[in-house]
Amino acid sequence: MCLHACGSTVYVLNYWLNLTAADPPWLHAKVRAGGARRQPQSKAWKSLSRKLATPVPSPPKRRLRTLANAREYTPPQPAIMGLWKQRRVVVLTATAYMGALLFGFDTGVMGSVLAMEGFKTDFGLPLGSTGFADEKNAQVSSNVVSLLTAGSFFGAIFGAFINEKIGRRFTLMLFALVFLVGAAMQTGSPGIIGLIYAGRVIAGLGIGGMSAVMSVYVSENAPAKYRGGIAGLFQEFLVLGSTFAYWLDYGVNLHIPTSTRQWRIPVSIQLIPGGLMLFGLFFLKESPRWLTKKDRHEEAVAALSHVRAAPIDSDEVVHEIGEIRASCEEEKRASVGMTWRECLKPGARKRFILAFVLMVCQQFSGTNSIGYYAPQIFQTVGLSAADSSLFATGIYGTVKVVATAIFLVVGIDRFGRKKALVFGAAWMMSMMFIIGAVLTTHPPENTDGVSQASIAMVAMIYLYVIGYSASWGPTPWVFVSEIFPTRLRGYGVGMAAATQWLFNFIITKITPEAVNNIGWKTFIMFGVFCFSNGVYVFLFIPETKQMTLEEIDMLFDGPRPEERQKDVERAMSDAQHKTHEIEFNENGQKPEGVEHETPTKQ
Repeated sequence: MCLHACGSTVYVLNYWLNLTAADPPWLHAKVRAGGARRQPQSKAWKSLSRKLATPVPSPPKRRLRTLANAREYTPPQPAIMGLWKQRRVVVLTATAYMGALLFGFDTGVMGSVLAMEGFKTDFGLPLGSTGFADEKNAQVSSNVVSLLTAGSFFGAIFGAFINEKIGRRFTLMLFALVFLVGAAMQTGSPGIIGLIYAGRVIAGLGIGGMSAVMSVYVSENAPAKYRGGIAGLFQEFLVLGSTFAYWLDYGVNLHIPTSTRQWRIPVSIQLIPGGLMLFGLFFLKESPRWLTKKDRHEEAVAALSHVRAAPIDSDEVVHEIGEIRASCEEEKRASVGMTWRECLKPGARKRFILAFVLMVCQQFSGTNSIGYYAPQIFQTVGLSAADSSLFATGIYGTVKVVATAIFLVVGIDRFGRKKALVFGAAWMMSMMFIIGAVLTTHPPENTDGVSQASIAMVAMIYLYVIGYSASWGPTPWVFVSEIFPTRLRGYGVGMAAATQWLFNFIITKITPEAVNNIGWKTFIMFGVFCFSNGVYVFLFIPETKQMTLEEIDMLFDGPRPEERQKDVERAMSDAQHKTHEIEFNENGQKPEGVEHETPTKQ
C-alpha cells in the first residue's frame, strides 16, 4: 500500500513540477484532484517506474479575455522574500511620506502647544481657561491652526502644476525646503504672534505642495498587488506624526516648567523629519510613468528596473513598461492640444467630481476638528486638567496608529475601498450621535473628578477614531491616487489635495466657535455628515482594489480590454527593442538575437 500511495504521490508531484508559472491556480487544483482520484495498480514497482518514465503532457492553455486575467500567475513566495524584493519601494515610500508625517505632526503639535501655560504666557493669552471658553484663546487657536491649512490650499494648487513640469521628485524637494523655512520661523518667534502666523502659512505651502505630489509619486512606483497598502501608508505616517506630537507635548508639559522652552522644543522638532526627507530625496529615482510621459524611455526603463530590483530585460520590467508605454501613447493620441477643457470630458469629469466630493466628505466627517483641537475637545467633554487632556490626546493618537496599521495590513486590499468607506461611515455616525446624546443629557460638571459620562464620551471618541482609521483615513487618498490617467494624475491629485485643504480650513476655522456656541449639536452635525458620506459612497464610488492603474483607466471611458491588449503587446515589443539598445550602449556588444544595422549616408 505504501508503494501504491508513493506512486500516485510521485505522479502528482511530477505533474506539478512541470506546470509553468503562467498556469492559473484553477489548473493546479484540477491536477491535485485528478491525482487523488487515480487508483493504485496491482504491481507497485511497475506502476511507479511507468509513471516516472511517462512524459507529462503540457497543460491546456486557457484563453484569457481581459488584461486583468492575462497577468502571469506567480507561485506564492514567503512573505520575507516579497518584502525584500520590494525593498526599494519601501525606502521610496518611507522617504516620500515623510511629508505626511510632517502633515500629521503639525496637525497635532499646535493644538497641544496652544493649551500650554508657557505659550500663553509668552504670547499674552489669558491663563486658567479650559477648552474654548475664553474668546481670545479661541480666536488665536482658530488662527494658528487654520492658517496652516490656508497655506496648504495654495501649495497644493501650485504643486499640481509644477510637478507636471519638473517631475514628482524635484517638486517634493522644492516643497520640503519651503516647509523648513516656515518651521524655522515658528521656532525662532520671539513672542510675536504674527511671526507664528507667517511661519504657519509658509509651512502650510510646503505641506500642501507635498500632499499634492507624494501620493502620486508613491502610487506610480508601487506594484499593483501592494499598491493599496503602500499608498495607504500616507495615513499611517500622518497618524504617526500626530501621535508623536501628542506624546511629545504631554511629556514636555509634564517635565519642563512653564517657560519658553516648554513650547519651543516641540515646535522645533519638526525640522528633523523635514531635513531627513530633503536629504533622502537626493538618492531616489524619478517616477517611470512621468519619464515615459516625457518620452525619456531609457530613463524610465532604468528607473523601473531599479525600483523593482529586477534586470531591465526581465519579464516583469518589460511587461510593466509595455503597459505604461501603451497607456501613455493612448493618452497622447487622445489629448493632442489638451488643456483644462480635458477635465470637462465625460470620463475625466467623472473622476474629478468623485475625487472632489470624496475629499469634502472626508473633512466633514469631523476628524480634523478632533485631531487639531484634541486637548480642548477632551476638556469640553469633562477632562478639565491640562495633564489629563494631553494624556487622553496621546492615547487618542496611539489608537489611530494601531487601527490604521491593522487596516492597511489586513483590510484595504482584502475588503476593498468601497466596502470600507460605507461601513466606516456607519460606524462614525453612530459614535458621533452617542457623544452628542450623552453630552446633552450629562453635561460635564465643574468638579475635580471625572464623571462616568465623561469617561463614556472619551471612549466613544476612541471608538470613533478606530472606525475613521480603518476607512476614511487612508482610503480616500488611495482611491484618488488611483483613478486618474497619467496625463491628469498630477492635476487630479493636486485638485483633491487642494479641496481637502480648503475644507480643512473651513472646518478648523468654525470648530472653536461651534463648540463654544452650540456645544453638543456639533457632534450631531458631524454624525449627519457621516451618514450622507456613506450614502454617497454606496451610490457612486466604484471598486478598484488590486487593479493596475491602466486597468482602472478602463472603468472611466478608457479603451476596451482588447484594444489595450494590442497596445500593450506593441509597446512590449518596442520596450524589448529599447532594452537591447540600452544593453548594447552599456556593454558595447551586440545583444544575442538582435541585428545591428550600420547607418548609411543619406
